[in-house]
Amino acid sequence: MELKNIEAFLMVVEKGSFSAAAAALFISQPTISVRIQQLERGLNCTLFERENGKKTTLTSAGLKVYPYFHEAFQFIEKAQNILQEPPLMPKKIKISCMNHMGVEIMPEILKILYDRFPGFEFPLEIRTAEQITDDIRAGKMDIGFAYVHSDETHSNLSVTKIADEQNILVCAPDHSLAKFNKVSPSDLENERIIIYNREFITTKSIESFLDKNQLKEYKEVEINNVGWLKMMVRKGLGIAFLQEIIVQEELKSGKLKKVPLSKSLPPTPIYLYLNAELPEDLKEVIVQTSKRIFI
Repeated sequence: MELKNIEAFLMVVEKGSFSAAAAALFISQPTISVRIQQLERGLNCTLFERENGKKTTLTSAGLKVYPYFHEAFQFIEKAQNILQEPPLMPKKIKISCMNHMGVEIMPEILKILYDRFPGFEFPLEIRTAEQITDDIRAGKMDIGFAYVHSDETHSNLSVTKIADEQNILVCAPDHSLAKFNKVSPSDLENERIIIYNREFITTKSIESFLDKNQLKEYKEVEINNVGWLKMMVRKGLGIAFLQEIIVQEELKSGKLKKVPLSKSLPPTPIYLYLNAELPEDLKEVIVQTSKRIFI
């Protein structure tokens, strides 16, 4: 059963006569007749009858097969057309995040985004807090997580505070501080405190806290890699002030111990920068997901 014969059959039905169908297909009337005869032989039935020698109508057999041939031919045309359409390029939503924060939060955020928005790609780039805010303002990034909130207003972005992340003091389980019920800043005298990047906003905040509480005598080691920093603390080489979300797995597994302080540490505010032109449903999903992670 050839496609051209089915096409001839459908055109005769649409135009109402063999001659009109031939003209529409730019072929001769005898050719239309041959194609209909070939189709009828293949089906072993008569598809058309002529009224008054001119008007062409469907037989009962023709009426039965017409809707199936019509639907099938529509699907065939769609299949041909879809191959001629240019492929749709996936939409890219660029996300920037700091390394140590990204390790903890981005897998869960990306999983939600992949599930809810399969037509999008979400390339991720590691940036410092300052780079993130600059990139968002310049339109180089669409979503950014940062510790810095700019007072400048920009029509192309929105800034949402999603959390005040708690900072805590951690040590190895067998460290002497792990036995204390409460630790005051003065108890940390002569301890080796391992800090993450002296220019980091949280590090500056912790150093200010220690200075206000008259802790002057302590050893300080700067490490710019959170993984190494946590490893050194686990090995008992020092103690560290870190955001709780960064060490939540180590606390659960018992590899690190939270040291209770007599005075609360200042929290670290976390801001979410969003390109104002992002789809509203996407913005809502990432805001709510981010807030839930930091609760």
